Amino acid sequence: LQDAASAFRRIETFLDRARSALPSEFHVGTSSGDEPWRAFAGAMDDDLGTPAAVAVLHDTVRLGNKQLTEKDDDGLKVTFAQVHQMLDVLGLSPADPAWGATSRDDAKLTGAIDVLVRGLLEQRAAARAAKDFATADAIRDQIKSAGIEVEDTPDGPRWTIGEGTI
Repeated sequence: LQDAASAFRRIETFLDRARSALPSEFHVGTSSGDEPWRAFAGAMDDDLGTPAAVAVLHDTVRLGNKQLTEKDDDGLKVTFAQVHQMLDVLGLSPADPAWGATSRDDAKLTGAIDVLVRGLLEQRAAARAAKDFATADAIRDQIKSAGIEVEDTPDGPRWTIGEGTI
């Protein structure tokens, strides 16, 4: 069960990273002509072959992560849409309200947390730039104690709520 949770977390991480990398006006459409989708649909058509379909999903996420690294925005748009479609077929779509914020208050809370964490990350970056590593470490520890994981990337820090913290 932990492996499944970890695997789903990797999918969520890809979707979050892709959403951040793609233009805000990009909307997920359908993409049925490309190989990953054909392989996924073929697996599902073969007596509902979910193990093979999930393997295609993970391969598609790997492709998307490669496209993110290579800044292949055109390919990423297609891959992002395909991952969304695959998750939707499996009943795991993060766009489904059952998997997302359950109320307007939840969405507001997420936005408020984002503003606060980004503010702390900016303070941490300023402390690091000033070579005040004690302050930078203290800010990092404060963020971590709240159950928030920070990943430093070439495009700046990204944060997520750690597993099992809420």
